[in-house]
Amino acid sequence: MDIYEEAVLNYITQSNQRFVNPQFSLVYDAKQDIGGSLPDFVVLDFELKTIFIVEVSKAYDIKNLLSKVKEKDERWILPLQKTIDTSLNQWDFHVTLFIREERTKYARESLREIENTSVISLKNLNCFLGNGEFEGKNSLIVS
Repeated sequence: MDIYEEAVLNYITQSNQRFVNPQFSLVYDAKQDIGGSLPDFVVLDFELKTIFIVEVSKAYDIKNLLSKVKEKDERWILPLQKTIDTSLNQWDFHVTLFIREERTKYARESLREIENTSVISLKNLNCFLGNGEFEGKNSLIVS
């Protein structure tokens, strides 16, 4: 786990209503052609009744990341629904990306047609400012 993933982990665990599993392995199912992915974090938010798939990237080139999001159902959501307890299948699913500030506009424009996705700048984490405090409610959803 690199420093950016650690910062995101600190950000998303500020709420004690979240269970976080880093590097959750979603095994590839050849019959259904789904899965085969290792999202940075899978987050169960018990307050929002939402399962978040969280990806973190410090890269400038995010085309591959965005193509993963466009394949979110096959890559993440359907395999998760097969893996988790059926009582959680009624929860919402949401993909949240943490990326470089200068790439957020491009990412948001690229994903504007994709429902249940959010893009958050790594800059918003504030941990890189050295103050040790996080502002806001540490939301994983940006409207």
